[in-house]
Amino acid sequence: MPASQHLRRHGSTSARWIGAVAFGAASVLVLAGCGGSGDSGGSGGEGGSQTLVFGLSAEPATPITGMQQGGAVNQLLTMVHRGLMTYDESGAVVPGVAESVDTSDPTKYVFTLRPDLTFHDDTPLTADNVKNSLDYYRDPANGSQLAAGLKDITDITADGDTVTITLAQPNTAFLQYLALPFAAIVPDSSLNADTANWVGAGPFEMTNLDQGIGLTVEKNDDYYDADEVSLDSIEVKFYPDGEARTNALLSGDVDMIEYVPWENFQRVSDAGLTVDAQQGPFQYVQFNVTDGPFADPKVRQAVAYALNRENAVTAAFQSNGAPLDGIVIPEDDPAYDPEAAELWSYDPEKAKELLADAGYPDGFSATLLSTSQYTFLQDNALSVQEDLRAVGIDVTLDAPDWSTRVSKGNAGEYDLAVSGDAGVITDPSYLLNWVVDSRNFNVGWGYSNETLRGLIEDGLRAADDDAAKKEIYEQIADIWAEDVPFASINTREQAYAYNDKVKGFETLPGFLVFYSSLNLAHASVE
Repeated sequence: MPASQHLRRHGSTSARWIGAVAFGAASVLVLAGCGGSGDSGGSGGEGGSQTLVFGLSAEPATPITGMQQGGAVNQLLTMVHRGLMTYDESGAVVPGVAESVDTSDPTKYVFTLRPDLTFHDDTPLTADNVKNSLDYYRDPANGSQLAAGLKDITDITADGDTVTITLAQPNTAFLQYLALPFAAIVPDSSLNADTANWVGAGPFEMTNLDQGIGLTVEKNDDYYDADEVSLDSIEVKFYPDGEARTNALLSGDVDMIEYVPWENFQRVSDAGLTVDAQQGPFQYVQFNVTDGPFADPKVRQAVAYALNRENAVTAAFQSNGAPLDGIVIPEDDPAYDPEAAELWSYDPEKAKELLADAGYPDGFSATLLSTSQYTFLQDNALSVQEDLRAVGIDVTLDAPDWSTRVSKGNAGEYDLAVSGDAGVITDPSYLLNWVVDSRNFNVGWGYSNETLRGLIEDGLRAADDDAAKKEIYEQIADIWAEDVPFASINTREQAYAYNDKVKGFETLPGFLVFYSSLNLAHASVE
């Protein structure tokens, strides 16, 4: 095979999205058994143990139950944890520690647990643990990033091996939230902000942590699907520097890396290794709307029309991405409408007219927050800076290290900022995060829109009416174009790369790309 064929891009320039499995009005979903590689060979030789050496893009923070802690922590949560639901190899929602789920009533979910479940510490995983974990996650006071997704829960009942969850109203995205790596069922002792969230019921158990260097997870023989797990262990090494991470893969020091630097896609592919890329995460400009020019939607529209998105893709991702002129709705969702991704265009003259209409015919000065630590965010910011100066907005770039960027974002210390993110789930209701004044570092500071919020929540209730959901999101797109909660810039390809010893792994599609380490449970090494 020519080396160039090792560059695996899923789908065309536009994203290939695989959403969650649809649940019928009277359905029971039962796990039929996930197919593992079954490879008995290994890195230690025929019949030996199989150890995958994995290069991680950051040293993760100590995981705290339910908290939003970034991609490196999520990579590890996928290894050691499982929730009631999970994602299969293709990105469809399937049962996890639940053996089945009955969704006969759109406001009632009856989960039957698998028999003989245990946590890594050998304590039993019970229906009471499920209830207690979900009660913890749905309480905003606990700092849980799941609180909004689980807010429709009115009651959780544990009875033997059965857990019944009652919702106030239908919610088409509910099972997607239960499949997230940070929706794991954990021991009651982990339900606090002071206990490291390492003990789970997933395919691997954390057995060693060497600060600043790496960690090791070993196969959990008591995992519910242990017979299908080929790897005996995963040795995780921390490589915050992208070049060092790439070189570790090329030299054979590691078998696999995530967060492949875009400038190295072709270099890795030309070396005969696989670059497994998915289009998914997106970049955008967010605004501080508490006062000043960006409180005016006409000024936010001007920014949206001023952006040369083609240039930004080239500058930041070496064309390993695509321009985005609107909002992302997965193609297989009933709400999908290609026009939603085309709300604005590159039109500097219209941008100038909008600024004049807003009372700024001569422009104004502003501070643009970014970071110097992640080159792709800085390159996007430099492109935005040039575009805005061309229409009269004199932008000063503030690009500190990442922790300072997060701190300033969480304090609203900016006029506008460049961010990158992805929907926490594939349902388009992920947009809710940007319209409810969340006051966190990657959403517009002080922005809220009750009309958009109501429409997004209406979309969640349209459980059995695809046409109604599509109409709702057409309204959302129209309002988004006018009010501009954020001005999108582009999508990017996100990739894992690995050598030819790695078998059975595939990057998950779209927004799920950051949970792709779930598929290490199906991988093997030769």
